[in-house]
Amino acid sequence: MADRDEVQTARWQAIRERVGMYLRGLRLQSGATSQARLSTDLEALGYRMTQSMVSRYEQGILDAPLSLERLAGWALCCQGLSAPMFMDLMSLVGFHLPWSIGDLQRFDQLLIRYRALSLPDQVVFRRSLLWHVLGLRANEHVDGGAGAPCHPGASTARQSEGLTLKASG
Repeated sequence: MADRDEVQTARWQAIRERVGMYLRGLRLQSGATSQARLSTDLEALGYRMTQSMVSRYEQGILDAPLSLERLAGWALCCQGLSAPMFMDLMSLVGFHLPWSIGDLQRFDQLLIRYRALSLPDQVVFRRSLLWHVLGLRANEHVDGGAGAPCHPGASTARQSEGLTLKASG
């Protein structure tokens, strides 16, 4: 195993129980979000996450760390992007989103209002909002349809709009 991988593995081992505590807190603060509902919502965003995996992450017993996208997706599905618990979690794992607390609160309010939409519309909205929060945009195919998310810097034809993800450590 490479030195970098060993360091990352050791770091995850040291923080995974605290990460689990924050993840559980995010889910519970949203009220009616069960582990089954959260896993379904995360699956709809495109992240393979079974109810068992949600439970094991919350217990801090999974060896694989969560990516920034899954952490933000978890908070988004729990309508907790502005929760102090989410900010603490992001700090713990070394990520920073380029949004103010006010911006994140507005995202959460949008999510609450859009719960009245049909489920397919909610999925499309949450996926678009997640990409926006992460500073990603949907690729536009030649026919103008939206495709998979990509970072604005991935294409030389597009310029970044100043949205950046910062990782430390």
